[in-house]
Amino acid sequence: MLPVAADRLDSDLLRRICEERWSESQTLEFKVEVPAPSDRGSHEFLKDVCALANSAGGDILYGVEEADGVAVGFRPIREAIEPLMRRLGQLLDARLEPRLVGLVMKEVAVEEGYALVLRVPASFNGPHRFYFNGHSKFVVRSGTHTSELTYEQLRMAFDRTTTLGERARAFRQDRLELILAGKTWRPLRPGPTCVVHVVPLAAMSGRQSIDITALAAAYTPFMFQDWHGGSRSTNLDGLLVHPGGADQQGAMAYTQVFRIGAFEAVRHGGALITEERVVPSTVISSFIREALRRFLTGCNSLGIAGPAVAGAAFLGVSGYRFAIDRRWYDWQEATADREHLILPETWIESVDEPGDVDSVARPMLDVLWQCFGIDRCLEYDADGRWMRQ
Repeated sequence: MLPVAADRLDSDLLRRICEERWSESQTLEFKVEVPAPSDRGSHEFLKDVCALANSAGGDILYGVEEADGVAVGFRPIREAIEPLMRRLGQLLDARLEPRLVGLVMKEVAVEEGYALVLRVPASFNGPHRFYFNGHSKFVVRSGTHTSELTYEQLRMAFDRTTTLGERARAFRQDRLELILAGKTWRPLRPGPTCVVHVVPLAAMSGRQSIDITALAAAYTPFMFQDWHGGSRSTNLDGLLVHPGGADQQGAMAYTQVFRIGAFEAVRHGGALITEERVVPSTVISSFIREALRRFLTGCNSLGIAGPAVAGAAFLGVSGYRFAIDRRWYDWQEATADREHLILPETWIESVDEPGDVDSVARPMLDVLWQCFGIDRCLEYDADGRWMRQ
């Protein structure tokens, strides 16, 4: 796979590939022509995409000449780009099962035409098969060759998503146990603690790695609105973003971006006056929703694709009242029935196509409010619209 994000692919990189005679590999393939609208062209295209998705993912470069697997020059494409992308997209939608999420097609302008880069993600909702002329095949890329999956490979491929999902849930559980044990970046203020995780399955695969140095130079998207400033540092886990300073009672919040591509947000969940055993419902609901929004946006900007497990937890809430606007509810009666509220995980089909954040946040917040005896999250109106700015 090319060593840049898809949105940064340009003609300079393609020219360098040809001048330096890059070779095809497990994750890189050169094609001099785009797939023809014929049976043979469609079959080869489907096979190539399916094989990459079932292995480590990769890039297919159309408009690049090769000799013995080595790039030697351009053969610019002149076919109109929009109909071409539409034709290829429709072919994948109709002939590849299950649907492949996260695939990117990018036109790169060169002299007298363009090259087409097709970035195929390593899929976590597979294995994929393609249909053609009444037959279907499961194929995988091995080195620079494509072959059909063996029975054992097929069995392992079907198990992969389940296994990675279990790893994501175990990762979240381990993190919650560390936070409960006080093993955080700095000691947190005493009282309830709210935690939000988004764990893409790609983070559990061993193939995902975030450029922490680059992210440290652009860390502000992981600061929260009510921090009024912040800073960052690096650690063994990755990048830590936090509000400026901490008082004598402890830190209020932090965000951890793990170098494997997982995300964690933690904040003190009680009233600022610790003698008041109160949980401010609006603050906590806004925090959970904002964390999910920032993390899903972060996945997109970092090029992370595929499914994810999201979850929220509210730790140490026993004996705390849920402070809700008196127009809605008498908060003095709203208390939880247990010490730690670890909400069920939410499955996100694709972090690169998450849709409206409230489709993830609202069900999660409804469960949180139900833990305090209220039917639903009252920060949403009756039509499901978030009422805070």
